[in-house]
Formats: sequence, C-alpha cells, structure tokens
Amino acid sequence: MGANMAESGESYKIKTATGTESLIVMVLAVIVVADLVRRAYVTDEGLLFYAAVLVLIYCVVLTVLALIRVFKKPGELLITRKALSLYGRTLEASQIDEIMVNGFSRKLIGIKPKGRRLVPLALGFRFVEDANEAFKDLEHWAAANQVQMTEKKFFKWI
Repeated sequence: MGANMAESGESYKIKTATGTESLIVMVLAVIVVADLVRRAYVTDEGLLFYAAVLVLIYCVVLTVLALIRVFKKPGELLITRKALSLYGRTLEASQIDEIMVNGFSRKLIGIKPKGRRLVPLALGFRFVEDANEAFKDLEHWAAANQVQMTEKKFFKWI
C-alpha cells in the first residue's frame, strides 16, 4: 500500500460476486417453475396455477437482476487507512465483523458487517485487475485494522 494511503487510498476495480453457478441454478429454477405453470394450466388447477405464476415472476426477476449484475461495468474498492468504500458504501473497520475469501484462483471476497449473518450482495465482489496486489493490500489493511480475514464459503443475500 502506498505511503499516502491515509489521504487518498488505494483503488481497485471490482465486480459483484454473482457466480456462474448461481445464474445456472436461477435459469433452471425458471425452467422448472415454467413447467409447473404449464402443468397447472393444463390440469385446470386454479390456485396452483396462480401461485406458480407468482413464483415464476419472482424467479424471472431475480434471474434478470443477476444477469444485469454480471454485465455491469466494474466498480471500485477504495482502501483507506481506516475504511473500505465500495459501490457508494463506506465501512469503517469497526463496522466489519469479518472478511471472507472463497476460492483460490478467482477469489470471491465477502465483507460481513457486524450484526449480520450473511454477506449483503453489494459487499460480495472479486477483483478484476491486479488481483494479487489488491488482495495483498486488503490482507494488509485487515491485519492493520484487526479485522479477521478467513478462507471459507459464504452466502450472499439480496
């Protein structure tokens, strides 16, 4: 990290942590629920049909939102002496419970705020450029600010 980090900080390009696996599961859910809608319509199951249509709409909306996140331009993670800023949100070190790392080559990083069970979707990301340098800077920041950094899978929540 640079010597002038206190004033300006280090900035790295990041993308949201919406994974390919999640997208595949969402598309499969849309297909299964669409088939349920078709079957309920054919068998004239009124209540089941309307419930399945609502679930289908919900699944389609989530899939579209995930696709938008995948193709969205990269954001920035700003690492300053005492805080992290990403996607317009600034978290002081004292507000962070832990930083979780999932994966080896393409590491997904999740920042879990204190008082939360899951990582909010906006706080899950991966580095786009200079990943090794960015990850080392994040590790250094976590150690300097006494924020626990662990290697484990994490769940992201909307």
